[in-house]
Order: sequence, then structure tokens, then C-alpha cells
Amino acid sequence: TQSLQDDTPSHFDVGGHVVGNTIQTAELWMKSPGVLAGIPFFNATFDVCGSCTIAWEDIAIEGQSYPNASGDNKIKLATVTGPVSHLLRGERTALNTLSRCSGVATLSNECVQIAKSNQWNGLVAGTRKTTPGFRLVEKYGLLVGGAATHRLDLSQMVMLKDNHVWACGGSIERAVKKSPCGQW
Repeated sequence: TQSLQDDTPSHFDVGGHVVGNTIQTAELWMKSPGVLAGIPFFNATFDVCGSCTIAWEDIAIEGQSYPNASGDNKIKLATVTGPVSHLLRGERTALNTLSRCSGVATLSNECVQIAKSNQWNGLVAGTRKTTPGFRLVEKYGLLVGGAATHRLDLSQMVMLKDNHVWACGGSIERAVKKSPCGQW
């Protein structure tokens, strides 16, 4: 919802006023190979826009890989129906979020598959270094792609790096003792 508010902070969409509220449909097509991820975010965007319905095709499965999707082999995923001003208000946010999430899922899945093919038994995990405003979307994409999220924010586990050790006078022991875990 924050992305939609960024687009229309005054709640008035000049372009939406121009196109009106006749009922129209828009189709979502996958045009490049990858893993589909982010359906809940896509749905939520149009829920916030109001008066829109989304009909997902049976082939549109969260976490499904579509290796043969291309400009010549487009895969129809969904049809969105609603007032044209609402469709246009939500389209960029919905598409950007779905694309971002699917991209993260695709790349994380590729990394997981490489690890498995090399008989690695550990976890492939993302870092906390996420795009501002997209943390939840990107962490969700990791999970859909088969990777671990590592941690969502700074409060979820102790991770002491060189700058923490430096701030504690160069002593890793002192840094560990100062952490909540070091006090147990």
C-alpha cells in the first residue's frame, strides 16, 4: 500500500480522472523464463485499489518454474478486471513487485540447484542487504526459490562483523560478551 500512496499522496490520480471508471480487463503474461513468485503481493495491490478482480490461470502456480517462457512463447498468467482508473493505478506497483519477487526467486532457485548438484548439504541463504521498501518481497522470493532468509532484521540474531569488533577495541571476545548471547 505504501507504493500506491507514493504514487498518489493526495489520493487524486490525474490520469485516472482522464480515463474514467469504465470496466476493462488487463492480462498478465510471462515473457521470460523464471520462477513465478509474488502472487500475494500482486493480489494485495489490486485489493487496495478496490473494485478489481483477478482470475489466475490454472498454470499460474506460485513457485513454479517456467523455463520456456519467452517473447515468442508467452504464458498467460492472469486477467485483472475492474474500473480502468483502478487498473492503471495498480499496474506498475503490481508488476514491479511481482517482477522483483520472481527475479529473486529465480536467482535463489538457481543457486539452490547449483548447491544441490554439488552435493552441498548446507543452506543457501540471502543476506539482510535488501532493497529499501522491498525487504518482505525479497525475503519471500528467497523462500519461494528454495533458499533461507537468514534473518529479517537486526534483532533476529547476533552477527558480529569486523566493524563490531573494531568498536569493541579489536576484541572479538569483548564483542561477544557485550552481546545479549554473551550474557547467558
